[in-house]
Amino acid sequence: MKQVYSKATAQSGQAMAEFLVSMVMVMSVLLLAIVMLGKFNDMRNRTLMSSRYVAWERTVWTDGDEQKNLAADRSTTEGWSSIYGSAALSVSKADDELKAEVIQRLMAGDATPISSMDRKQTQLAASQPAMWRDYGGDPLLASADDVAVGTSVAADPASAQSGTALAQWSVPTADGAPYLAHLSVPTSTLQSGFVSMSVAQNSAVLKRLWPKDRDLPAFSGLTFSDTNVLLSNTWVPDGAINNERLFSQAVPAANATLVPSSGYLGLQKYAPEITTLEFGRIQRDVVPPSRLSQ
Repeated sequence: MKQVYSKATAQSGQAMAEFLVSMVMVMSVLLLAIVMLGKFNDMRNRTLMSSRYVAWERTVWTDGDEQKNLAADRSTTEGWSSIYGSAALSVSKADDELKAEVIQRLMAGDATPISSMDRKQTQLAASQPAMWRDYGGDPLLASADDVAVGTSVAADPASAQSGTALAQWSVPTADGAPYLAHLSVPTSTLQSGFVSMSVAQNSAVLKRLWPKDRDLPAFSGLTFSDTNVLLSNTWVPDGAINNERLFSQAVPAANATLVPSSGYLGLQKYAPEITTLEFGRIQRDVVPPSRLSQ
């Protein structure tokens, strides 16, 4: 007769059941963690997009922040525009307005419309992305105060090179004093946009899932931040008069006598038209009326 060991079979079945229960618990925790990582990854990506948005907006909108007072610095676009293109100063955005647009446009639900009044808002968007809630249904981004936006400007590294358009050329003149020809353009054109977002700081669900364990602190939230830098070339003279003022600096003959008249008027009998020479003449382009009427 074959002898059956029922006790060993029962122990083997119990071990299998314990293993399955343990695996279900472990996999449940992993599944919850993966879903939460997906939520955090979406917030991280939106922070990155926000920093790009802020840096780009600063290249097309001047900074009218009175505390920065960039208009007093001629190396900045604002300072340069105050001399050659003051109209650019009228289209400005402060950092607080950029922050409001980021919250309303990039930290809002996908169906949220864009409005020209977004820059005036001070609260979170009426609807946030569907993923931005914890397992208890509470929003991961709780307040507009948890979002920080800032911009700064730095010098273009190429402006330090001696061969750039910023260099000055010494040109000899008739009176012996050299004229320094130059072209005045802004050099601080490296625009930086910074965005920071603190999330899940008061999430009771995540604090229960990640309690304090000996030397490991309890969950207290995460902060995502990103900085984007763009090199801009935003100097555009405002009108014909400012164009003439700007480019005449690079024309020595328009600012100083390079050749004394006695050096060429003696040739008048051979070339009568020599008396009509206009050294350093700078003439504005004029569109013929016939072309304007077409």
